[in-house]
Amino acid sequence: MTASSEDFACDPRDPAILKHNQEVREVWEAYKADRPVRVPLIFSDARTVYADEHNIDYCTYYNDPEEMLRLQLQWAKRERELPFGDTVLGELPERWGIGPDFHPVLIPACFGCEVVFRPDAVPAHHGLNLSRRECDDLAMPDLRRSGLLPRLREIRAHFDRRYAGDYRFMGRPVVYNFPGMWMGIFGGGTFSLALDIRGGDIMADMYEAPDFVHRFLRRLADWQISLFRGLYAENGLDFAIDRPGGAGFGPTDHGIDMLSVEVYEKFLVPLIHDLNERYRKTAHTDLHHCGRGAHLFPTIKRHFSTTHIHGLTYPLNDVARVRKDIGYETWITAIVAASILADGPPDRIRKAVKDFLTPEVKGQGRLAVWVSAESRHVPPEHYLALYEAVKEYGRYG
Repeated sequence: MTASSEDFACDPRDPAILKHNQEVREVWEAYKADRPVRVPLIFSDARTVYADEHNIDYCTYYNDPEEMLRLQLQWAKRERELPFGDTVLGELPERWGIGPDFHPVLIPACFGCEVVFRPDAVPAHHGLNLSRRECDDLAMPDLRRSGLLPRLREIRAHFDRRYAGDYRFMGRPVVYNFPGMWMGIFGGGTFSLALDIRGGDIMADMYEAPDFVHRFLRRLADWQISLFRGLYAENGLDFAIDRPGGAGFGPTDHGIDMLSVEVYEKFLVPLIHDLNERYRKTAHTDLHHCGRGAHLFPTIKRHFSTTHIHGLTYPLNDVARVRKDIGYETWITAIVAASILADGPPDRIRKAVKDFLTPEVKGQGRLAVWVSAESRHVPPEHYLALYEAVKEYGRYG
């Protein structure tokens, strides 16, 4: 069954599209070969562009499996039509992937954190602020029935009824895409989860009751592992820690911005090392961090041999200083702050990019810029200004 024979809104035979696609291929080929000609721009904001164009209410998206999966297909198609980044336009992928999307509230919801679905943004949640005693007495959530977990199974069942088999979109197969997890897509990390449950008082606990913190973090980590292993198995997948050669546990964890180097090394470093030792793994070397934890990066790299930092926001962070501190051999995917992109005007966006892409930041390469799906109602000319500025100021040689 084919869902749509609808063509792309852009013509891949158009001379302007052919020129764009040729440049994109050259930029990515050079980047991947570590011989860059220009900083590439990864445009991943087609979701919000499409939502604005069609007045999408995200509350419906998060509460209706058909709407969630249908819109993911439309967003993926729209991404291949928008000339705002280094994406090959007007060409079909080998397959389309769709699946559950409850970032960033799935894990907190399991513990009873109130989830707020918002019409124009990703969901938010309220913390619990439990006492130490309540945290120690807290029963770990049911691995199948807590929070939004039943919704995951509802979405999978809907996919199997509606999209499995020979279903095709624009002539290409549609596959179920179960998101990767662990300190990432479905949760912000173990310390982030502890903040959701205990609240900011856990940072005082690190000085007043360190044994409680070690104990609580370990309990949460063990529960997360059990949850992820079970969800992967339900979807016919091997969890990475159970797969020979699979990645180990890494340092990605929201909230660590607020920790000193000494506290981070006392609580988070031993936890990650112990988990990797228990499962005979080597720490994952990618770090996603969109906060202000740059003071921790040299320590994280020393302990976990970091090779890639993803999501580093400018000007929230001094990216030139980060590159100096951790070395130019580390790959960085950076973000120009969503407020700059949303507020504009184009001249301000161009200046921000010029100020950002200094020789110290660009180095000899290993740098990309990412536009994520953060802000609704961004004028197209703002995206275009960003891309044109990256093409101008991101060149090497």
